[in-house]
Amino acid sequence: MRIYSVRIYYALLLLLGVFAALLVGMPTVPSAAQTAATATIKLPPTFTPPPSAIPLITPATGCAAPLPLIIGGDVLLRGGVNVRSEASLSAGLVNYYPTQVRLHLGDGPRCVSGYNWWYVSGVGHPGWVVEGTPGRYFLQQFIDPNTTNCAAPLETVQVGALLRTVTGSRVRETPSNDGFVLTVVLNDVQLPVIDGPTCADGLNWWKVRAPAGNSGVTVDGWLAEGFPGEYFIEGLTASGQAVEPAINCLAALRLSAGSRAAVTYTDGVPRRLRSAPSASAPVVAELLDGIAFEVIDGNSVCADGYNWWQVQILTTGLTGWLAEGRPGNYWFEVLIR
Repeated sequence: MRIYSVRIYYALLLLLGVFAALLVGMPTVPSAAQTAATATIKLPPTFTPPPSAIPLITPATGCAAPLPLIIGGDVLLRGGVNVRSEASLSAGLVNYYPTQVRLHLGDGPRCVSGYNWWYVSGVGHPGWVVEGTPGRYFLQQFIDPNTTNCAAPLETVQVGALLRTVTGSRVRETPSNDGFVLTVVLNDVQLPVIDGPTCADGLNWWKVRAPAGNSGVTVDGWLAEGFPGEYFIEGLTASGQAVEPAINCLAALRLSAGSRAAVTYTDGVPRRLRSAPSASAPVVAELLDGIAFEVIDGNSVCADGYNWWQVQILTTGLTGWLAEGRPGNYWFEVLIR
């Protein structure tokens, strides 16, 4: 009887062992709390998310700040840039320069399709070009190292007196086209002059005290006076009246008898062929952009602040006197010297 009891005892132990082994091998089902805990991945305490890229183009305007190019001046355009009929990437191509070229800047900037556009002319068909992007610009201001860097400053502007802006102008921290812009003043604003003039980048600069917005705060900065015949400012008398500056002639273009050139302008106003070297002489003819002529006399005449040349129009044979314009805004495109 005892033998049977022992056998039953061992049989029960064997069944319990098999049952325990089965329980250990079965997969367990996680609870809802365990599922939620494993679904949340905790970052290490030293982890810092990478910063997002900083855009070079501001969303407010779509374009980076334009280059401080001077309307009426000359620029250098690098080769390989398309010239288009309008300030648009989809506008028709009107010109192409395979190498760097010096051109006249007539208008701009216009922000279109994320690019600042400028209107250029001087060689071939005029049109619009993009200035490029920060770090890869296609345009730069041209400064002729073989000529006087600055014209004589305005005699009517004096330190301690007032000047008045003729156009909207940027007031910069330093007297340079690359200087940081402190504020922008509109045209017909009177400003006290506190220093100057200083010559930089082919321009005379005056230090002025200008309002910074409508808050009543003022800043001291530098304002460019512009070019002879195309000034950005004018001097004022003690009573606030404008003083007309006496404009002297600068060095004339190097032309000789037989030199050929063509009329060029960007302001839409035809240039006038006159019977004598004077801005008040009778008009012989109005000359449109592109009209070619030949210089008769190799000696220019200085009058009314301009160098005048006696010329003959190639298409009509008319003769008369034509002003050459001023540096940065010449009205001649020389073809043959």
